Amino acid sequence: MNVLPSTWAFKCKRFADGQVKKFKARLCARDDRQKEVLLNLHTVQADITAAFVHARLPPNEEVYIHQPRGFISPGTTTKSHVLKLKRALYGLKQSPRHFFKYLSSHLEKHHLKQSEFDPCLFIGTDIIVIMYVDDLLIYSRNRDSIDSLISTLQDDGIKLREEGEAEGFLGVDIKRTKSGVSLTQTDGLIKRIISALGMDSAYTSKKDTPAEVAPLPKDADGIPADRTIHYASVIGMLLYLSGHSRPDIAYAVHQCARYTFKPTTRHVAALKRIGRYLKGTKSQGLILKPSKDLNIDCYPDADFAGFYSHEDKQDPHCVRSRTGYVILLANCPVLWKSKLQTEIALSKMEAEYVALSHSCKDPFPLIDQIRELASSVGLPVKDTTNMHIKIHEDNVGALTLSKLEPKRMTPRSKHYAIKYHWFREQIGPRNIELVKVASSEQLGDIFTKGLTAQPFSY
Repeated sequence: MNVLPSTWAFKCKRFADGQVKKFKARLCARDDRQKEVLLNLHTVQADITAAFVHARLPPNEEVYIHQPRGFISPGTTTKSHVLKLKRALYGLKQSPRHFFKYLSSHLEKHHLKQSEFDPCLFIGTDIIVIMYVDDLLIYSRNRDSIDSLISTLQDDGIKLREEGEAEGFLGVDIKRTKSGVSLTQTDGLIKRIISALGMDSAYTSKKDTPAEVAPLPKDADGIPADRTIHYASVIGMLLYLSGHSRPDIAYAVHQCARYTFKPTTRHVAALKRIGRYLKGTKSQGLILKPSKDLNIDCYPDADFAGFYSHEDKQDPHCVRSRTGYVILLANCPVLWKSKLQTEIALSKMEAEYVALSHSCKDPFPLIDQIRELASSVGLPVKDTTNMHIKIHEDNVGALTLSKLEPKRMTPRSKHYAIKYHWFREQIGPRNIELVKVASSEQLGDIFTKGLTAQPFSY
């Protein structure tokens, strides 16, 4: 229980001429002593010991293993006898599925319903459980509900170990401060990346940006990279980092990831540039400061034929455009992406329109999931119509085509693929507002091209 001290606030109200109008007294709580908790939610992290072994194998699945080294059943030999598995064991392909079914059935038995939009999310009357293999995050406005669930699962025979308030999950450090919640990966993943790139030395120079302004080409005639750096392994770590706490490197990482199977020395140099940038900014991450209004803002952007003149002009891949966008929920970034478009755009407007269409695919399921969570966490959402969605587009042509009424194609847009026009039918029912934003204020710009140091100064 967090008991706050109280205090009196006295005020003398006066008329315009300075004479006393009345004296006021108010009883106030000391908010400077209040522990800020997002949505007043208690958060507990839990771990399941020997998770897979909890699940039994169905009778129709007969799996046998050799007796393990160092153990021989009395009266047998390792060659004459084998063991028949009754429970799921680590290493079996079907073990994760059986354990998921096992834990899901226990959660559903205790009135937690599996989400329609995320199979690892379970929602109860006043409690939420996020499951990732054997790690659990449990949220509730009432701490007693969390304790009751943990106790009930333990009574069911699940070896559940409570690890206290969530300070980290899946390699992401969670820190709560007065200014908000910060998500960083400094002590774990970033250090491993810097080490894998051979940049442990204090004399390694640092960079202000993760990528050069010019795009990273295929470099077909370049010198193949040596094996001193495990290129694919570093790419895997960077993709995880950019997808969870460092959206600022998403564009640079995606550029390098395109050449994972045949990197050259030029690609390794680009990879090391990301490492130098991380070394100078390793303490930084996402800072979540949610606003009071539960609004969704989407910032889509596109870079039209960005590789043209940087690669072989006879290669059709060099004229593919890039889509980038970021989605904010209550002014907090929750989804972002940087990827090449699958089809060749014939104009800047078409590239922007394709990016706009792709960016609309994520807010809609996000809205539905928020509505699903609303009752458990106390969000003021009754249906999708009272959530305000703004899509900030900086291309006038794409914006005009999206707003055309009645909905139709212009002579220059008839060739656009039908699959990119679907979102126009959702603008009214989903309460979407398309607004013009200045290019200098387009947050999606950082996901489509290499920029100077100014946007990275925060």
